[in-house]
Amino acid sequence: MPGQESLGFIVVAVVMVAIIAYRIVRAVRGKRDRTRSWEKQEALFTATFPELQPYFHPRKALDFVAAWRARPMNPGGFEWTKPPGLGVPRARFLAAGEKGQPVELVDAAGAVVSRFLLLDHDEGGVIRIGPGKLTANVRDAAVRYWHPEREFKWSRAKGWRLITQLADRPIDSTDRGTTFSSSSDSPSVTTTAAAAAATGAVLGAGGAFDGGGASESWDGASESRTSY
Repeated sequence: MPGQESLGFIVVAVVMVAIIAYRIVRAVRGKRDRTRSWEKQEALFTATFPELQPYFHPRKALDFVAAWRARPMNPGGFEWTKPPGLGVPRARFLAAGEKGQPVELVDAAGAVVSRFLLLDHDEGGVIRIGPGKLTANVRDAAVRYWHPEREFKWSRAKGWRLITQLADRPIDSTDRGTTFSSSSDSPSVTTTAAAAAATGAVLGAGGAFDGGGASESWDGASESRTSY
C-alpha cells in the first residue's frame, strides 16, 4: 500500500541519517583524541630532550638532512642561507674533519646559537650534538636519537617511541592515545603523568630498541662530548 511504502521509506531515511551522524561524531572524536595524543607526545619530547630544543625536532632534522643531501657536498666549508627545517637565517659549515663537518647555526644578529657535527650516512645523515647522536633516515622518513641518558625513535608514519627512566618500557603511540608498553600485567602509565614527571626529572637510560643495547646500535656511543 502507498502509506506503508511511504512509512518504510521514512524509516530507512531515518536509519541512514542516524548512521551518517554516528560516523561523523566518531570521526570528530577520533580526530580530537589523536590531536590530544599528539600534543601530549610533543610536550613529553620537549620536557625529556631539552638539548634538542628548539632546532632539532625530528621533523626539522629530517627536512634539513634531506635538503643537505640534495646539495653538492662541500667539505671545505660554506654558508647556507635559510637552511630548510632548522628555522635559522644561516648555517655556517666549517672545514670537515675526521669526525664530521662542524656546523654553526647563526641568528639574525650574527650570533652562533647552536653547534653540531654533521656526518654523511647510508640512511641519510647523522647530527651529533654533544654526547647525543641523531640519525635521520631520509628513505624511510624516520629519525632515531641516542644519548647516554635517553633515546627515542620517531617517524612520519608511526609518530613517537620514547624511552626514559620513567619506565623500562617504551611509550607507544596509537589512535587510542600514548601508553607505556609492558610485558607484565601492571597497568599502563599515561603520557599525561609521564610528561608531568619528565619535566622535573633527570632522565636515565631505560631499556633499548629492537631488543639490543643502545651502545650496540651506534659506533662511538661512549664518547662523552663532541669536539671540533
